[in-house]
Amino acid sequence: MKIVTGAEMRRIDEATIQRFVTGIALMERAGQRVFEHVASMCAPVESTTVSIVLGRGNNAGDGLVAARLLAEAGASVILLHLHRPEELSPDAAKNHARLAQLREGPRLSERFLYLGNWREAAAAALEESDLAVDALLGTGLAKPVGGEYAEVIDLLNDGGTPIVSIDVPSGVNADTGEIMGTAVVADATVTLGLPKIGCLFYPGKGCVGELVVGDIGIPREVVDGERLSVEAIDFETALADLPHHAPTAHKFARGSLLLVAGSRRYAGAAALAATSALRTGAGIVYCAGPESIRGAVQTAAPEVVFVSLAETASGSIAHRAAERLLDEVRFDALAVGPGLTADRETAPFVSWALERCPKPILLDADGLNALAGKFDLVQRASRDKEIVVTPHSGELARLAGAGADGLPMERIERLRSLVAGTWVTIVHKGAPTVVAHHDGTASVNMGGHPGMATAGSGDVLAGAVAGFLAQGCGAARAARLGVYLHSRAADIAASELGERGMIARDCMEALPLALRELE
Repeated sequence: MKIVTGAEMRRIDEATIQRFVTGIALMERAGQRVFEHVASMCAPVESTTVSIVLGRGNNAGDGLVAARLLAEAGASVILLHLHRPEELSPDAAKNHARLAQLREGPRLSERFLYLGNWREAAAAALEESDLAVDALLGTGLAKPVGGEYAEVIDLLNDGGTPIVSIDVPSGVNADTGEIMGTAVVADATVTLGLPKIGCLFYPGKGCVGELVVGDIGIPREVVDGERLSVEAIDFETALADLPHHAPTAHKFARGSLLLVAGSRRYAGAAALAATSALRTGAGIVYCAGPESIRGAVQTAAPEVVFVSLAETASGSIAHRAAERLLDEVRFDALAVGPGLTADRETAPFVSWALERCPKPILLDADGLNALAGKFDLVQRASRDKEIVVTPHSGELARLAGAGADGLPMERIERLRSLVAGTWVTIVHKGAPTVVAHHDGTASVNMGGHPGMATAGSGDVLAGAVAGFLAQGCGAARAARLGVYLHSRAADIAASELGERGMIARDCMEALPLALRELE
């Protein structure tokens, strides 16, 4: 599924209207999707009262369609107008006219907030409602919200009534995720056609609640014609990326991973990464680390084959002891970094392996820190193999000399520029995680929550991506799959334990449950 800016979605809507359906028909589909989600939140509909707060554009038109469908289904609907009905957009005005018969019955009433005492009228309507629908502002917002709009948004947020926003929470910039003065904090947002990039990046994402993508029948050829290059990492993407194994496959046919990780201080990082790789379906994982952590790793993960290496005085891997690994271990992919430390006797191994290893490589954590300021080495090494790097913002800044902060598209463009002309894939960890591919496309993770910000979470992600790399998925598929499963497993863990109390091991242990959903 593609991700769009507000301007891109407007062009897609216009092309659909010009070539396939009328604007009023497209609005009907949009309102139908809103109605369906509202009905699912407040069953039985017949005993529900819904307030719908209306602006004057097509966003209001979608709300008016939902109002008609709700009233016809037996709900009591209160329309709260911020503008005179004659100021509605043409298609919205048509849908307002269709309510004439319903206005004569008990199921639909209108209150006009542009008249006197509107605050009291709005507050009273919200007080008697079971749910409110935000149909104030759409994707075209370009200036801070002020005046009565801001006051109504504050009333919505302070009222305690569950809120469903249409397309984008009013006040959120659809292109950047910025809060334009103030914004509705919704419990759910029914975004129409395709997800808007502002709904996926903070601070806007914090206003979205549950994000529901409403299919309004945009033809595939219209979407393809826009040449969109940003896609979602979601269930459907992961399902398409999932590798399949023959029923006769042995463990080496299912992929073997060599993980160089761990130190006396960070034995847990090696155990988490190695076990996570096995949890993705890799057939065998070798964990090469200092002898002093053998017991800790094998106790935590007896399925992992531990390869003991000589160590430095600080308990890290000795460079020379590690060099023979590439010839002595049979593996399909190499992962380097979790818990490795930046010991001066260990760091040179990373550059050495980057140049000598002929297989796909994942670099994480101290594997990246060992290459600080040397991203050109990574780019050159990718000429003969695929490389995945998994930095957070600080690691990326050290590796490439500059981070990828700023507005969403600025971040995406920066990541694209780093991998252009290479076979490097960047998994930029953050809220949300963004994956940049060498072909110029980028993928944005739809899942994830604050509970993932816990020690060891990055080790689980590195192991998951590396596990799929070992299974022959290729860098792009492995990165998307690892990111999806990591966040989905975190969702499953949080559903049982809560976001605040879950730890990285909980996420690792939930990986098979997330994988089972795909299977």
